[in-house]
Amino acid sequence: MHALTGAGHKRSDAMAVLEKPGWVPQLWQVWVAASAMLVLMALPRITHFAPTDPDDYMRLLQVRDWLAGQNWFDVHQYRMNPPFGADMHWSRLVDLPIAAFLLVFRLFLAERPAEIAAMTAVPLVQLYVAMLLMRRLLQVLGAKPATGLAAAALIPLFPLLTSNFLPMRIDHHGWQAVAALACAWLLVRGGRGPAFAAGLVAAVWQTISLEGLPLAVVLAGLFALRYWLWGRRDHEAFLGALALGSIVLFIATRAAGDFAKAHCDQLSWPHFAAFGAAAVLASASRLLPGQNRAAGRFASLIPIGLAAGAAIVLPLGACAVDPFAGVDPVLRHFWLDNIVEGQPITRQLPSIAAMLLWTILLLALGARMALRQAKRLEQRERWAFLALFALAAAGMSLLVLRAALAAQLLVIPFAAVMLMHYLPRARALKRVGPRIAATLACIGLATPVVATAVVKPFDRSSAPAASASTATTPGGACDLERLNALARAKLFAPFDLGPEILARTPHSVVMGPYHRNQAKMREIFDAFAGPLGNARAIIRANGTGYLVACTDQARLAVYADTGEGNLADRLIAGRVPDWLEPVAGFERGPLRVYRVR
Repeated sequence: MHALTGAGHKRSDAMAVLEKPGWVPQLWQVWVAASAMLVLMALPRITHFAPTDPDDYMRLLQVRDWLAGQNWFDVHQYRMNPPFGADMHWSRLVDLPIAAFLLVFRLFLAERPAEIAAMTAVPLVQLYVAMLLMRRLLQVLGAKPATGLAAAALIPLFPLLTSNFLPMRIDHHGWQAVAALACAWLLVRGGRGPAFAAGLVAAVWQTISLEGLPLAVVLAGLFALRYWLWGRRDHEAFLGALALGSIVLFIATRAAGDFAKAHCDQLSWPHFAAFGAAAVLASASRLLPGQNRAAGRFASLIPIGLAAGAAIVLPLGACAVDPFAGVDPVLRHFWLDNIVEGQPITRQLPSIAAMLLWTILLLALGARMALRQAKRLEQRERWAFLALFALAAAGMSLLVLRAALAAQLLVIPFAAVMLMHYLPRARALKRVGPRIAATLACIGLATPVVATAVVKPFDRSSAPAASASTATTPGGACDLERLNALARAKLFAPFDLGPEILARTPHSVVMGPYHRNQAKMREIFDAFAGPLGNARAIIRANGTGYLVACTDQARLAVYADTGEGNLADRLIAGRVPDWLEPVAGFERGPLRVYRVR
């Protein structure tokens, strides 16, 4: 009895630590502190105008061209493969916030500083939106305000969230994660109104990128689960809004001629048919018998899934499951399979694998704790549905790394519950040293950072299956702005360098790393990695004035490794064929430029 009483006193003392009156930060103050941390982390890339990924350059180029007069409905990049341009599947929705900030900053800054400011502001705004949604989500889940604040503060401490909310990161992944979090908040709120809003958010999500389609299907399944178990018809509202919102957004952002095309990498008519069929069948199920019994409701869900699946799979075939199913096998092996964000856990470095597994562990432990702490049945139901949504995202992250971004955001509420359970006990320790150590341990263990750091040394002995980035190093030897010394020309360069060359210079290039344009991508690969005898003909056929290569770039090394004596191998070794004339000023160092004879 004495032992139990003592344990109770310890718990009371621990909780009293956080209940003492004192300064409590506001959400905006947490955001300011996190933003300052992220700006400091990204400072070298900010000062050198050096995003981490070619897609960030490309996104900026899309915004530049639109503001310069390119049609809203035309997302081609005409400085790639001119005059035809590169066919892009990207959505203009992501361009809107970048353009808005750029127009504001142009009022009082020169063009380059204005672009840097816009590329800094957009991801930080995404972070603030994520923090607001996180706090609202915890409120709906019945957590205390301190837990909601802790959850918001944890966002920039999760590795993938750190990198995707980092200044200069303006690609679509951050908005996808925010959309997933918004859908989670609306899911746990319940009711037809939130379900309808979730359908609209899901439509925006899919318009930005079809990468979110599997989780949108899971979301529809969770609304359907409520219908099956309890007869709540929220799935009707979700499916109806998804169908309506997707078509409206397509009309608002895509050229009219695109409607007749069936695409694997963007919303198109097979997806609209699937969403529409699902919405109609969900509403029509009201006319079916047995709607007052779980068995009857389950039976009425089966045609919905079958019709939606058939509407997508029959016209799209294999690419309905894999949007890259039609990629050239050579490009898939030497390019697509080397993009780390698209690979499963079995092809990741040990530290990344540890991060993925630790995220799932946080979900399991946090869900168990949250369900035990929930006092009302309604709260337990909400936590359970959030856990199922987060589990689906975490499971997908084991198959495709990019899904881990949404998974980490959805797991944070559970991590916050664990943190707020153990942190008071750490803060209640009397001695300063153990108290500080225990506090840091609580924060560290509530994120995947510690697991990643512990396993990091093993990365050196593990050959990476994929390269994380092909961007040049900030301030490094391959300063592509040196190409501005050349007369404006069409350059033949490894396709991963294409977007950065366009962003830093007035030149055009043969192609960038965009799968719809794989014929030109294959020509670049064949010129650098194929038989040397074919290289000159390919380069001259593209009408290029210069060949450009960065000899310390990872992609050129991949080309060189495909066969001894190919063009990439010769460039790295300095044994240049006689039909390439070194351009004055580029004879030495990693950045090499040659005039094609």
